Amino acid sequence: MPRLSTTVILGFSLGLLLGAPPAPAFAGPAAEQLASQIERVLAVLGDPAFKGDAQVAPRRQAVRRVTDELIDWHEMGRRTLGAHWQTLADGDRTAFVTLFSELLNRAYLKNLDRYDGEKIVVTGDAVDGDRALVQARVVGRDGHGGMPLDFAMVRDGEQWRVWDIRMHGMSMVGGYRAQFARLLQSERYDTVLRRLREHVDALQP
Repeated sequence: MPRLSTTVILGFSLGLLLGAPPAPAFAGPAAEQLASQIERVLAVLGDPAFKGDAQVAPRRQAVRRVTDELIDWHEMGRRTLGAHWQTLADGDRTAFVTLFSELLNRAYLKNLDRYDGEKIVVTGDAVDGDRALVQARVVGRDGHGGMPLDFAMVRDGEQWRVWDIRMHGMSMVGGYRAQFARLLQSERYDTVLRRLREHVDALQP
Protein backbone atom coordinates (compact mmCIF):
# COMPACT_ATOMS: atom_id res chain seq x y z
CA MET A 1 0.00 0.00 0.00
CA PRO A 2 1.21 3.60 -0.57
CA ARG A 3 3.17 5.33 2.17
CA LEU A 4 0.98 7.60 4.30
CA SER A 5 1.67 11.27 4.76
CA THR A 6 2.94 12.58 8.09
CA THR A 7 -0.27 14.55 8.50
CA VAL A 8 -2.39 11.44 8.22
CA ILE A 9 -0.20 9.54 10.68
CA LEU A 10 -0.33 12.36 13.23
CA GLY A 11 -4.04 12.83 12.72
CA PHE A 12 -4.78 9.25 13.64
CA SER A 13 -2.22 8.66 16.37
CA LEU A 14 -2.80 11.94 18.17
CA GLY A 15 -6.52 11.74 17.71
CA LEU A 16 -6.95 8.33 19.28
CA LEU A 17 -4.09 7.70 21.63
CA LEU A 18 -3.83 10.81 23.77
CA GLY A 19 -5.73 11.73 26.88
CA ALA A 20 -8.40 14.40 26.85
CA PRO A 21 -9.50 16.60 29.75
CA PRO A 22 -13.26 16.88 30.26
CA ALA A 23 -15.14 18.74 27.55
CA PRO A 24 -16.07 22.35 28.35
CA ALA A 25 -19.44 22.99 29.95
CA PHE A 26 -20.87 24.49 26.76
CA ALA A 27 -19.99 21.44 24.65
CA GLY A 28 -22.67 19.02 23.47
CA PRO A 29 -22.89 15.24 23.83
CA ALA A 30 -20.58 14.54 20.88
CA ALA A 31 -17.70 16.43 22.52
CA GLU A 32 -18.50 14.99 25.94
CA GLN A 33 -18.50 11.41 24.69
CA LEU A 34 -15.27 11.90 22.74
CA ALA A 35 -13.50 13.31 25.80
CA SER A 36 -14.84 10.49 27.96
CA GLN A 37 -13.69 7.74 25.60
CA ILE A 38 -10.23 9.18 25.16
CA GLU A 39 -9.97 9.57 28.94
CA ARG A 40 -10.42 5.79 29.10
CA VAL A 41 -7.36 5.44 26.86
CA LEU A 42 -5.40 7.68 29.20
CA ALA A 43 -6.45 5.49 32.12
CA VAL A 44 -4.97 2.46 30.35
CA LEU A 45 -1.71 4.30 29.68
CA GLY A 46 -1.49 5.32 33.32
CA ASP A 47 -2.32 1.90 34.76
CA PRO A 48 0.79 0.31 36.36
CA ALA A 49 -0.48 -3.10 35.27
CA PHE A 50 0.12 -2.09 31.63
CA LYS A 51 3.54 -0.50 32.09
CA GLY A 52 6.76 -1.88 30.61
CA ASP A 53 7.84 -3.73 27.48
CA ALA A 54 6.38 -7.00 28.74
CA GLN A 55 2.89 -5.46 28.69
CA VAL A 56 2.97 -4.08 25.14
CA ALA A 57 0.42 -6.57 23.76
CA PRO A 58 -2.05 -6.33 26.68
CA ARG A 59 -1.75 -2.52 26.66
CA ARG A 60 -2.53 -2.28 22.96
CA GLN A 61 -5.40 -4.73 23.29
CA ALA A 62 -6.90 -2.68 26.12
CA VAL A 63 -6.67 0.50 24.06
CA ARG A 64 -8.16 -1.21 21.05
CA ARG A 65 -11.22 -2.21 23.02
CA VAL A 66 -11.84 1.48 23.63
CA THR A 67 -11.06 2.66 20.10
CA ASP A 68 -13.33 0.01 18.60
CA GLU A 69 -16.16 1.60 20.57
CA LEU A 70 -15.06 5.11 19.64
CA ILE A 71 -14.64 4.64 15.88
CA ASP A 72 -17.38 3.87 13.39
CA TRP A 73 -15.30 1.58 11.20
CA HIS A 74 -18.18 0.92 8.79
CA GLU A 75 -18.70 4.63 8.12
CA MET A 76 -14.96 5.20 7.84
CA GLY A 77 -14.63 2.33 5.36
CA ARG A 78 -17.61 3.52 3.32
CA ARG A 79 -16.22 7.03 3.08
CA THR A 80 -12.75 5.72 2.24
CA LEU A 81 -13.95 3.76 -0.79
CA GLY A 82 -16.25 6.55 -1.93
CA ALA A 83 -18.36 5.78 -4.99
CA HIS A 84 -16.77 2.35 -5.35
CA TRP A 85 -18.51 1.28 -2.13
CA GLN A 86 -21.82 1.22 -4.00
CA THR A 87 -20.52 -1.41 -6.43
CA LEU A 88 -19.68 -3.94 -3.71
CA ALA A 89 -21.77 -6.74 -2.26
CA ASP A 90 -22.35 -6.75 1.50
CA GLY A 91 -19.75 -9.47 2.02
CA ASP A 92 -17.10 -7.50 0.14
CA ARG A 93 -17.92 -4.39 2.17
CA THR A 94 -17.54 -6.32 5.42
CA ALA A 95 -14.22 -7.78 4.27
CA PHE A 96 -12.87 -4.33 3.41
CA VAL A 97 -13.96 -2.76 6.70
CA THR A 98 -12.40 -5.64 8.66
CA LEU A 99 -9.07 -5.34 6.84
CA PHE A 100 -9.04 -1.55 6.86
CA SER A 101 -9.68 -1.35 10.60
CA GLU A 102 -6.98 -3.96 11.21
CA LEU A 103 -4.54 -1.96 9.07
CA LEU A 104 -5.11 1.21 11.07
CA ASN A 105 -4.93 -0.54 14.40
CA ARG A 106 -1.71 -2.38 13.60
CA ALA A 107 -0.11 0.66 12.01
CA TYR A 108 -0.89 3.14 14.76
CA LEU A 109 -1.23 1.40 18.13
CA LYS A 110 2.56 1.30 18.31
CA ASN A 111 2.43 5.07 18.83
CA LEU A 112 1.28 4.30 22.36
CA ASP A 113 4.87 3.52 23.26
CA ARG A 114 5.88 7.13 22.48
CA TYR A 115 3.17 8.72 24.60
CA ASP A 116 4.70 11.56 26.60
CA GLY A 117 1.83 13.14 28.49
CA GLU A 118 0.26 15.18 25.68
CA LYS A 119 -3.39 16.15 25.98
CA ILE A 120 -6.27 16.88 23.65
CA VAL A 121 -8.27 19.87 24.84
CA VAL A 122 -11.82 19.74 23.46
CA THR A 123 -12.93 23.29 22.71
CA GLY A 124 -16.44 22.77 21.35
CA ASP A 125 -18.58 21.06 18.77
CA ALA A 126 -20.95 21.86 15.93
CA VAL A 127 -23.90 19.47 15.54
CA ASP A 128 -26.10 19.12 12.46
CA GLY A 129 -28.68 16.36 12.98
CA ASP A 130 -26.83 13.05 13.23
CA ARG A 131 -23.48 14.60 12.29
CA ALA A 132 -21.07 16.55 14.44
CA LEU A 133 -17.66 18.14 14.16
CA VAL A 134 -15.78 18.31 17.46
CA GLN A 135 -13.06 20.94 17.65
CA ALA A 136 -9.97 20.31 19.77
CA ARG A 137 -6.32 21.23 20.10
CA VAL A 138 -3.27 19.21 21.08
CA VAL A 139 -1.07 20.54 23.89
CA GLY A 140 2.11 19.21 25.43
CA ARG A 141 2.29 17.99 28.98
CA ASP A 142 3.68 21.42 29.92
CA GLY A 143 0.46 22.99 28.65
CA HIS A 144 2.11 24.59 25.64
CA GLY A 145 1.13 24.15 22.03
CA GLY A 146 -2.25 24.27 20.43
CA MET A 147 -2.29 22.34 17.17
CA PRO A 148 -5.91 22.24 15.93
CA LEU A 149 -7.55 18.86 15.50
CA ASP A 150 -11.12 18.16 14.37
CA PHE A 151 -13.12 14.95 14.77
CA ALA A 152 -15.99 14.20 12.39
CA MET A 153 -18.56 12.12 14.26
CA VAL A 154 -21.84 10.39 13.49
CA ARG A 155 -24.64 9.47 15.87
CA ASP A 156 -25.19 5.74 16.37
CA GLY A 157 -28.25 5.47 18.59
CA GLU A 158 -27.29 7.28 21.79
CA GLN A 159 -23.59 7.10 21.00
CA TRP A 160 -21.43 9.44 18.94
CA ARG A 161 -18.62 7.77 17.02
CA VAL A 162 -15.65 9.09 15.03
CA TRP A 163 -15.41 8.51 11.28
CA ASP A 164 -12.70 11.02 10.32
CA ILE A 165 -9.88 13.04 11.88
CA ARG A 166 -8.70 16.31 10.35
CA MET A 167 -5.61 18.38 11.01
CA HIS A 168 -4.52 21.60 9.30
CA GLY A 169 -7.41 21.18 6.87
CA MET A 170 -6.35 17.69 5.79
CA SER A 171 -8.61 14.69 6.24
CA MET A 172 -7.34 11.24 7.22
CA VAL A 173 -10.20 9.56 5.35
CA GLY A 174 -9.68 11.88 2.39
CA GLY A 175 -6.04 10.85 2.18
CA TYR A 176 -6.90 7.17 2.14
CA ARG A 177 -9.75 7.73 -0.32
CA ALA A 178 -7.38 9.35 -2.79
CA GLN A 179 -4.94 6.45 -2.47
CA PHE A 180 -7.56 3.77 -3.01
CA ALA A 181 -9.09 5.71 -5.90
CA ARG A 182 -5.73 5.75 -7.67
CA LEU A 183 -5.26 2.02 -7.11
CA LEU A 184 -8.76 1.17 -8.32
CA GLN A 185 -8.22 3.10 -11.54
CA SER A 186 -5.62 0.58 -12.66
CA GLU A 187 -6.34 -2.60 -10.69
CA ARG A 188 -9.30 -4.84 -10.02
CA TYR A 189 -10.92 -4.58 -6.61
CA ASP A 190 -9.97 -8.14 -5.64
CA THR A 191 -6.32 -7.34 -6.45
CA VAL A 192 -6.43 -4.21 -4.27
CA LEU A 193 -8.04 -6.20 -1.46
CA ARG A 194 -5.35 -8.90 -1.74
CA ARG A 195 -2.63 -6.24 -1.53
CA LEU A 196 -4.34 -4.74 1.49
CA ARG A 197 -4.48 -8.15 3.18
CA GLU A 198 -0.78 -8.76 2.47
CA HIS A 199 0.09 -5.38 3.92
CA VAL A 200 -1.92 -6.08 7.07
CA ASP A 201 -0.32 -9.51 7.47
CA ALA A 202 3.13 -7.91 7.26
CA LEU A 203 2.41 -5.64 10.23
CA GLN A 204 2.92 -6.88 13.77
CA PRO A 205 -0.42 -7.19 15.62
